[in-house]
Amino acid sequence: MPFPYPPRPFQQQLMESVQHCLRYGKHLVMQAATGSGKTIGVLYPAVRYAKQNGMRILYVTRTNSQQRQAIRELQAMQEDITAVGFQGRTNMCLLAEENPDFRTGSAGEISRLCSTRKKRTIRALRGEGKLKNGCPYFASFYRLSELPAAITGEKILSAEEVVQRCRDKHLCPYEVNKQLVKKATVVIAPYVYLFDAALREKLVEWGFTSFDRSILVVDEAHNLPQYCRDILSPRLSVYMLTMAMEETREYLEDNEEIMTFCTLMRDLIDELKRDYIVRVEEGTDTDGFIPPGKLAAAVRRCGWGRADIERFSQRFLEYGELILEAKEKRDILPRSYIRGVGRFLSDWVNLDERWAKLVVDESGDNPRLEYYCLDASIAAAIVNEFHASVHMSGTLTPLEEYRDSLALRSPELRTFPSLFPKKNRKIIYDPTVSTRYQNLNDQMLARLEERILALCTATRHNMAVFFSSYAMLNRFLTRGLRLAVDRPIYVEQQGMRQRKLMQDIESFKKKGGIFFSVIGGRISEGMDFPSQQLEMVVIVGIPYPPPTARQQALRAYYDRKFGSGWRYAVEAPTTRKMLQAVGRLIREESDRGMAVILDERAARFKKYVEVEEAEDVVQAVKDFWRE
Repeated sequence: MPFPYPPRPFQQQLMESVQHCLRYGKHLVMQAATGSGKTIGVLYPAVRYAKQNGMRILYVTRTNSQQRQAIRELQAMQEDITAVGFQGRTNMCLLAEENPDFRTGSAGEISRLCSTRKKRTIRALRGEGKLKNGCPYFASFYRLSELPAAITGEKILSAEEVVQRCRDKHLCPYEVNKQLVKKATVVIAPYVYLFDAALREKLVEWGFTSFDRSILVVDEAHNLPQYCRDILSPRLSVYMLTMAMEETREYLEDNEEIMTFCTLMRDLIDELKRDYIVRVEEGTDTDGFIPPGKLAAAVRRCGWGRADIERFSQRFLEYGELILEAKEKRDILPRSYIRGVGRFLSDWVNLDERWAKLVVDESGDNPRLEYYCLDASIAAAIVNEFHASVHMSGTLTPLEEYRDSLALRSPELRTFPSLFPKKNRKIIYDPTVSTRYQNLNDQMLARLEERILALCTATRHNMAVFFSSYAMLNRFLTRGLRLAVDRPIYVEQQGMRQRKLMQDIESFKKKGGIFFSVIGGRISEGMDFPSQQLEMVVIVGIPYPPPTARQQALRAYYDRKFGSGWRYAVEAPTTRKMLQAVGRLIREESDRGMAVILDERAARFKKYVEVEEAEDVVQAVKDFWRE
């Protein structure tokens, strides 16, 4: 099959690297700049190899927009293959569109609700009663002898297209999609369907019976290590315990055993909060590391041992099941906080030193116990079962950290040069300013404010100013930064609704101006600003991870395991966040853009970021745009 586009620089080398790894069953970790054509550069050889060898491709993404990009490239190939995008029930359920309560459910809750309604529907269709509180969309699907041509006639479909076509036919999109997945050569799915062990069983049901006959592609792979840690980090909050007590009153007649346990656990979490949380810099997470043996000692003071915790876990899970059944009969979302407590207790007795015991209180009114997973390779172990895999991102450096974090076997590491002319993009830093905590006095704040204002007025090009935290952003806004800039100003506030943010982004793209945001926010990661929609980026401060107990535990773990605590736990995520922000600038070869980092510590990252020192950053900006 012919390549669908004129080849870009380095794209042939990229495809050859993919072909080599597929041929020899290796795991390719690769960085290639945004706009370099890496998606089609990976899919083209992968599809050819899969067809020639009777294999399937699982393409996993973090966001729905990344799914759409993969679908577009597969359609451009005009190859005789079947491919389908897949999403969770919540995003594909037409019944959930009609019932707002259903949309708040977790994957497990929606799955259970769906299963109950399907059983009712089948009984009704078999003449065992009227269809009450079933699912009309599943009923239509159940009556089918085969899928309609309006769905099967198109060989490559996104999840959104499946939903729309099923809506037109009054069919259940999730059930239809399951049938399409079973026959597809390429399946595009969210991370969770591979890296959550329970949901992974669904993939097996849908035809991925042997991963060694499948090829894995991980898109935006820089997100994966943290995702794998988070998915295996159980939590127990005061709110969960309070709601478990409410459930006990409503469904279990104030069961004394549950009420006593939950009360003592709430008191224990409050005690741990007082003892181990040290307030850190304003705006960062507030958490504390619970020293070895201290949690066990605190539990013993409550009169419990390991056997008691195991017994409580089993009882809570059993009680939770009773509550789920009661809620199903009332046709409400099957959620049980008692069951959630039971699952946490089950994890509690089984986790080892690869989990850090933390007490966390981010909001100030809902402290929690958290077992934070330090080892991403536990959830990622499934990757090594595939015939081969490709992990791609525009911001994956240092590649060694990614390889080691996931414990990839037979890895190949490749970084492909940027195809954009160097004269089109420049990154500079100011050696005279710093946001280091001990340096951030009134004089330094005034100097930083002066630099930001001068940069905002040095050019009329669209600009984004990224701060290292919301605390830093708000600090400058309260100093009058917004009022001092004579241009349209937009601000990505913490907790901002997605609809409002998207409205502001569209206005910014059309009318121009300056967008204030944070590194790691929605604008700095994942939003596209092609052509002249964004041409200047200012980064205020170095986005080091907050010095939380969680972060310190991760750094210590990397030190013990690899001898690279600082590089892997601090340098790697900081580098990727900066590169993500700078990457908003250049999307096409003809784009021009400039980035300014207002922090002298940027010099430490020269081995990862092509950054130059500038004595006068404002003049350097003027000179760049004058050329």
